[in-house]
Amino acid sequence: MISIKVDWINRYLTNNNEYAISDAPYRQIYLLNAILTIMIITCSVFVVVDIVLFEMFIAALINAFAAILALSTLIYFKKTDNYKPAAYISVATLILTLTSFFAVTGNQHYGFYWLCIMPPITFILLERRPARIVTAAFSVYVLIFILINSSSWSPAAFDTQSLFNITGATVCIIALMAYYEKSRNEAWAALNGTILELVDSKDDLRLILDSAAEAIYGTDTKGNCMFCNQSCIDILGYSDESELLGKNMHWQVHHTRRDGTPFPIDECKIIQSLINCEGSHVDDEVFWRADGTSFDVEYYSYPQIKNGVLTGAVVTFTDISERKQKEAEIQFLSCYDILTGLQNRRCFEENLERIDNPENLPLSVIFADINGLKMTNDIFGHIAGDELIKKSAEILRSSCRAEDIVARIGGDEFVIVLPKTTKDDAEKTLERIKAGFKNVTVRAIKGSISLGIDTKDNPGQLFEEIMANAENAMYKDKTMNRTSINKDIIDTTIQALHSTNSREKQHSVNVSEMCADLGVALQLAETKINKLKRAGYLHDIGKIVLDESILTKEDLTDEDRAQIQQHPAVGYRILTLFDDTLDLAEYVYGHHERWDGAGYPRGLKGEQISQLSRIIAIAETFDRVVNRGDLPWIERKQAALNVLKNGSGTQFDPQIAELFIRMMETDEGAES
Repeated sequence: MISIKVDWINRYLTNNNEYAISDAPYRQIYLLNAILTIMIITCSVFVVVDIVLFEMFIAALINAFAAILALSTLIYFKKTDNYKPAAYISVATLILTLTSFFAVTGNQHYGFYWLCIMPPITFILLERRPARIVTAAFSVYVLIFILINSSSWSPAAFDTQSLFNITGATVCIIALMAYYEKSRNEAWAALNGTILELVDSKDDLRLILDSAAEAIYGTDTKGNCMFCNQSCIDILGYSDESELLGKNMHWQVHHTRRDGTPFPIDECKIIQSLINCEGSHVDDEVFWRADGTSFDVEYYSYPQIKNGVLTGAVVTFTDISERKQKEAEIQFLSCYDILTGLQNRRCFEENLERIDNPENLPLSVIFADINGLKMTNDIFGHIAGDELIKKSAEILRSSCRAEDIVARIGGDEFVIVLPKTTKDDAEKTLERIKAGFKNVTVRAIKGSISLGIDTKDNPGQLFEEIMANAENAMYKDKTMNRTSINKDIIDTTIQALHSTNSREKQHSVNVSEMCADLGVALQLAETKINKLKRAGYLHDIGKIVLDESILTKEDLTDEDRAQIQQHPAVGYRILTLFDDTLDLAEYVYGHHERWDGAGYPRGLKGEQISQLSRIIAIAETFDRVVNRGDLPWIERKQAALNVLKNGSGTQFDPQIAELFIRMMETDEGAES
């Protein structure tokens, strides 16, 4: 039962146990609640006593006012937990009560004995400086009050009222002394506990510091190392903290900038944080390891202040070399083309304002567009296309000066800006670029580029118009030379195929001639015969994508055959890319279709297959068979004719096959 009551009292005096003994404001909160409660009770009792026993109605009124003010302050404090105003109101209430009480009673009943409770209560509730001021001011007031009124006072009577005053003040003093003793014991117990906890937690604190991933070290006011954790030792490459303790950390790890120039100590942000007593954060400097190497660092430095005095600084840092590298990569990717290393369109456009200024005049622009990139991608894949782009970029870069700007602004489009370059000098750059492309080939595609140029000579010209003129000139060059460019690409492609296998070259020539002869025998129009002759020559152009080993194999695997069967479709894609060969594409596409529908790649049947494709199929098969093996020409020729006879009506158009067989049987020509 007693324990329950004590618990209730403690909860009441500590605002429902919101404060523990170890909390700094615990004793002030405890005493304030107690004093306010005692004031309420005491003043309320004296209201009754003053009226009933002594008929001192003014004193009763003062005590009633004090009780109400104390109650109001207690209620405010309980609701808001706002200590400082409540403490000042309590002291003010006490002063007003005593002042009023002294004025009413004078020197009649030993009332001045209540002065003994004023200083201890004031010094416990208030901070030291305000307590001194309040006590001194009240003491001066009491002294003046006594000097002014003492002449009219008679000796105080030792009566019942005097006993009440002496007893009440004495009880208050005893209660304050008891509270002081209780507080002293609690404080010592808490201090001893804290000391034990500090001793016990010292190793734990060190463990926490050493477990931190961030490096941490502390310095004194001169920047000398006072402590450091394990991460600090490891990152800086030392073996033990003794190698850092007592050393000036600026000269130890922060002495030199990234570029190798000395880092003055008066410019060090860590030292400045000590001087200015302000925290600092830096992420663009380097620290130096024990082995003399540097690393990118991000650090925070905070001054340490104790009792208003600067004692040093704590620095935390991390190695951000990897982060800086990734940021540099991101920055590079945001401004440069990853394939070529040239500026990209975004970066180029952002720099236009810097480029377009009078200091760079005359300012020349070259627009460039790679020819044949689409074909390279479509036929050989994007790896080959990327190779063509990279080679083109290398030629453009090597043809220009270091101060010239070369940017890739599209898939196959580039722009070159040449500061302080006349049109004549820009033309020389253009010629160097053309010369660089003369011997460029990528997977049988002859490298070439279309170019356009214009020059800004005076500030009044709009740079956008100069660029537009250069771009238009480039498209004009591409249009005017389209035919020759396309012919070069086709010729280079077929030459590349023939260069890998001389038999393929002769096969193309033979099929072309036989197709023309068969076209004459079929009495086709001359324009159709010309198409037939060209299609016969190019019918195997799709084999350019095949590995050379497949073309020379005697025994083909199923996988080899599957690859070979793709060449009509590849040839079709190649020939449809150019105006000059577009009309031949369909004939090349169908030259491996069969009359019975069992051919490839589409499985066409009979007259669904174009006539010229049927002619190429017969000439192509005859030349393959007649040039196979080491038998005499006559025997090989007969074997080839037998293949045509056996395939007539199934593989080949029977009428065209019969005509070709008759034509070859009456031909007494020499071996092809």
